[in-house]
Amino acid sequence: MFKIGEFSKLVRVSPRMLRYYEQNGLLEPAEVDRFTGYRLYSSLQMPLLSRITQLRDMGFGVEEIKGLLLMQGDRAAMRDALSRKYAEVQAAIALEQAKLANIAAFSGQLQEVNMVFPAGLKSLPAEKVLSLREIIPSCEREFDLWDKLRAFAVKRNIELLPGGYSIYHDEDYKETDTDIEIAVPVASFGKNEGSFVFKELPAVDQAATVVFRGSYEGYADAFTALAQFIEDKGLEMAGVIRGKAIVAPVNTANPDEYETELQVAVKKA
Repeated sequence: MFKIGEFSKLVRVSPRMLRYYEQNGLLEPAEVDRFTGYRLYSSLQMPLLSRITQLRDMGFGVEEIKGLLLMQGDRAAMRDALSRKYAEVQAAIALEQAKLANIAAFSGQLQEVNMVFPAGLKSLPAEKVLSLREIIPSCEREFDLWDKLRAFAVKRNIELLPGGYSIYHDEDYKETDTDIEIAVPVASFGKNEGSFVFKELPAVDQAATVVFRGSYEGYADAFTALAQFIEDKGLEMAGVIRGKAIVAPVNTANPDEYETELQVAVKKA
């Protein structure tokens, strides 16, 4: 089981939204600790939450989502509902185009191909890195940090080694003002300048990890696999989540070839 903050990081949904879904009867906690009152969630709830957020992103309201969840076994009714919403979005102004894309993706007109490999346990060695940590407007702006770090390295003739890390420092998932650190391995330390810091990522004795291949939209499946592994092994999270780039946009123009390893320190529950 995961506390609400831990669960929010794994599903990338804020605690505020999880409470909102609970209040509206869409997603109840798996358990509520009778001593502390803490809401506890299970990895088994992640597919349902993923469906809820997909439908929300298409523009369906709470009551509509309740109805759609009840008709999941009725493909024809689901297709009819999606078609009606598609027509509404198609007729809307340009700001509604994002909803149109989500509906198209959900109804099979677009399809992302991702492969998630089995999760496992391993130790992570310490590693010298050049780091940049900032509060950014949203996770989607993370690419700005990578551009800034690479530009800094080029200007100062710093040799960056293969790979890189995205480290998520917020205690729970935040939709805005996100605390993200990126770090790229280096052979040796240089001079710190402002937010650009040479440091050593500490070793981790025991980390749960999972590798996925494909575009970054595959994070949802990878986080589900990671959460299920942690629960199945009777573990709990004991550190920040970080993503290690194995094959990144700098290596290939084809998103299907991206390869990323999710890592989080764990301990016995």
